[in-house]
Amino acid sequence: MARRINIGQIGSFCEDQMDLLMRVVVLETDAEVKSQSPVDTGRFQTSWAIGENATGNYDAGTSGSLAPVGINYTPGTERVGNTYHVHNSLAYAERLAYQNWSKQASAGWVDIIARQMTNRTRQLADIIGRQN
Repeated sequence: MARRINIGQIGSFCEDQMDLLMRVVVLETDAEVKSQSPVDTGRFQTSWAIGENATGNYDAGTSGSLAPVGINYTPGTERVGNTYHVHNSLAYAERLAYQNWSKQASAGWVDIIARQMTNRTRQLADIIGRQN
């Protein structure tokens, strides 16, 4: 059943729904990149971090956790209008992502995830739109 919304609350309702979509997509993207990362010692996998409204050039180090790590924001506070980067600042990250440097992951696996998440975003937007 559709929820009734006061005409004066439509803007706020739509913004809340879009923020929810952004939150889910950012956190699912982070989880997907970590789960598909090649693992030797685990350092690469745990070095993924999310940045907000910046270039993605951070020295994240290793967190020792697979939980979302925010460099300049708090995970779970994503909002439409902001830009998010899921990135890995380790020196060998680009080689693992794009140059067949690992036997566990083919070159370009990060781009494949990006395309999958584009499709997932469309699916989630449809789900969120139908729930209300």
